[in-house]
Amino acid sequence: MSKSRFSLPLFALLVLSAPLSAIGQTFVQDAERHAVANSGLFSTNFAWSDYDLDGDLDLYVTNWDRVYSIPANALFSNNGDSTFTDVAAQAGVANTYNSVAAAWGDYDSDGDPDLYVADFFEQDFLYENDSGSFTEIGRSRLLSNLEKRGSVTSVAWGDYDNDGFLDYYLGKFYFDNELYHNGGDGTLEPILDLGVNDRRDTNGFSWVDYDNDGDLDLYVVNREQENSLFRNDLNSGGLFTDVACALTVANTEIGQSGAWGDYDNDGDLDLFLANVGANNLFRSDGGDSFTDVAIDAGVRQSSSGWITAMAAWADYDGDGDLDLYLATGADEAKQPDVLFANDGDGAFGDATAAAGLPPGTTAHLSGGWGDFDGDGAPDLYMTDGWGEGNRLYQNQTPDALFIKVAVRGLGPDQGGINLSGIGVQIRLFDAVNDSLVAYRQVLPGSGPAEVIFGAPGGPYNVEVRFPGNTVPGIRENVRGGQHITLEEPR
Repeated sequence: MSKSRFSLPLFALLVLSAPLSAIGQTFVQDAERHAVANSGLFSTNFAWSDYDLDGDLDLYVTNWDRVYSIPANALFSNNGDSTFTDVAAQAGVANTYNSVAAAWGDYDSDGDPDLYVADFFEQDFLYENDSGSFTEIGRSRLLSNLEKRGSVTSVAWGDYDNDGFLDYYLGKFYFDNELYHNGGDGTLEPILDLGVNDRRDTNGFSWVDYDNDGDLDLYVVNREQENSLFRNDLNSGGLFTDVACALTVANTEIGQSGAWGDYDNDGDLDLFLANVGANNLFRSDGGDSFTDVAIDAGVRQSSSGWITAMAAWADYDGDGDLDLYLATGADEAKQPDVLFANDGDGAFGDATAAAGLPPGTTAHLSGGWGDFDGDGAPDLYMTDGWGEGNRLYQNQTPDALFIKVAVRGLGPDQGGINLSGIGVQIRLFDAVNDSLVAYRQVLPGSGPAEVIFGAPGGPYNVEVRFPGNTVPGIRENVRGGQHITLEEPR
């Protein structure tokens, strides 16, 4: 496809503590060797998941047409030796319809992740996973984006009513956004009366329990219009209530995407908003209080870029504080991506070159973290909007600086939450004085249903709280280098 044509949305207008000296270069980039470069293709987005349940992360990449030739999406199966093989065709997920996003989620609660693929012009696809082989059921059973009104830009699974079954939400251009409820019997029905059918043009959104009350709220990023924060009031007998203006997070910039993370380790999630122009960092001060601290934190705008397509949080260096990666340029203009390192005092510094990431200009539509090689350190992947090849950066930080926590819900059959544990709150405490060290939520997005804490020193106690379950799960005396799984208490 031509560049001018893709500028419909940006991406349809756009629209997506060991010091460095001690461990050497943090990241090594060799996407060609790993076989995930997707060179020559215009890649819009991606999603990590262990689709074949063999213990390592696989990668689904969505593609858009170039020069009126529509390429197939790719499913890169992890070979277990840091290389990948594209198995999309044999697995049955080689979509060729200008895809803009994909989301993994176990919609049928059978233990393996299913795949939703959102297409901008065409009907969406929902692929049911059966031991690594997929069957398209969204179109055939009328489960996905039923009437194809408007153009889908984003999709994510989330159990908004805590019944144990994953529902999904669609962000759209040119029509109302849509929420689909999972009935648990194979049906997915559109819900029109809960107050989340935003009719502004949406670039992206995030399911997040921003107020820590045990249910998923919804933050919607709209193009050239105010954003929405739909507070989930279902447990109190209400609907969803838009509180974005009241909480000062409606924003007046040209929003592209939002990323939630507790960068100041105070026990509540903060919001970074990626924009065309100046970015925002809304620090949560607890409850319903947010303050834009982007200028003071040094992340208002990168020094040489003005389009931030997507942002992603991770503690890449294992020092205990969340750092921030910005994918920039999109399909509009080449700009340098930025890795902002958190100094632990509320400010960030540009660590791009020092960490081994190239300072040159690129055009990236999306970027995010996932531990593809299983060593505990978060690795970095980003997709390219000019066809010059996606990039995968392998993190060389020692495993001993990280604790990886996977969670698993009981599932609806056992009276628990969704098997993937979406919405679970995870807290890391100092095992000696019981003080909070870090806080995470298991949120749907481009990464897997697990969290990675930077954990220098120790020991630590890990606490998990599952939505609707008053009994916390506890694992005591955990140290860096450990990978643990915590199941929902009965």
